Amino acid sequence: MRTRRLLPACLVLVPVLAAVGASGVAGASGAGTRAGASGRAGASGATGAVATAGGPIYGVTVDRLAKLRDTVGALGALGERPTTRVYFDVHEPASYYLGAVEQIDGVSAVMGELLDSSDEQAITVSAFQERVESYVGLLGGEVGIWEVGNEVNGNWTGPYSQVAARLTEAYEDVAAAGGRTALTLYANNFGPEHCGDGEAELTPVEFSQQYVPAQVADGLDYVLLSYYPTECGGREPTSAEVARYMEALHVLYPNAELGFGEVGLPRRASRKSSSQAAQIMQWAYSLNPGLAYYIGGYFWWYGAEDALRPGAPLSSALAGGFEEEAAALGASAP
Repeated sequence: MRTRRLLPACLVLVPVLAAVGASGVAGASGAGTRAGASGRAGASGATGAVATAGGPIYGVTVDRLAKLRDTVGALGALGERPTTRVYFDVHEPASYYLGAVEQIDGVSAVMGELLDSSDEQAITVSAFQERVESYVGLLGGEVGIWEVGNEVNGNWTGPYSQVAARLTEAYEDVAAAGGRTALTLYANNFGPEHCGDGEAELTPVEFSQQYVPAQVADGLDYVLLSYYPTECGGREPTSAEVARYMEALHVLYPNAELGFGEVGLPRRASRKSSSQAAQIMQWAYSLNPGLAYYIGGYFWWYGAEDALRPGAPLSSALAGGFEEEAAALGASAP
């Protein structure tokens, strides 16, 4: 999630100039109110179930694990089997998430976000390699898709060469373990001046051409876009506009299925913003670019707070969004 947006309470931002400790992670481990993890050992390797094979992915993001029982119950009650994208805090070990991921895996496929874009500058390449190997080794039995890079072309992520080194390392480690991989790019291409960020911030196509190695581009299972309409002048691209850009990405990633890896508002939905949030959710989940390799996804950020807890303002909107996606893309996840 983009740094200039309001970040979840569990996410500890560390200044770029903070000292990097022996572990390679800047700053100390953060403490929060999220549910703790089981200490049991998990299955080795990246063998988690995937929600779909060639059909839609019904996605939602869980960025913190407070009220996990409610979240798991709500996931299990959705009309389509979801794929839950779990944000893994850069300061937490894999064992922290084991118990939660096991519970989520009982009602949903799981996509693991190995490093959020806001955390890119908080960890060295070598420390990230150790992190990836640890997470894949412990959680591979439950996580079906590993997000090896998030919003990697964003201008807040640091030097692109370092971002590319991290995503390449993650891809190679997951692929070596037999796991499925996803790369999320920041969609700044739907508005002028790269949605106001300026030409120095590369578009998804530009970053892919310059910084994604050929073996990674050819091997990725999913390539996704992150897009927040309110961060791009309120623009909501049509299905036809989305199709044109997906076609351009397909040229660069010929073996990947394409979709959206993150949509939402920059803040949790409130009583004041809930109507706008529901409208954005309806726009996203109803898109139909008409491409055989398009799988939807969307993965609403703040999914737990906005839609999966008792009294959440978007619970009905998310269920309706899944119905819209099923109608638009014409299939249900098994």
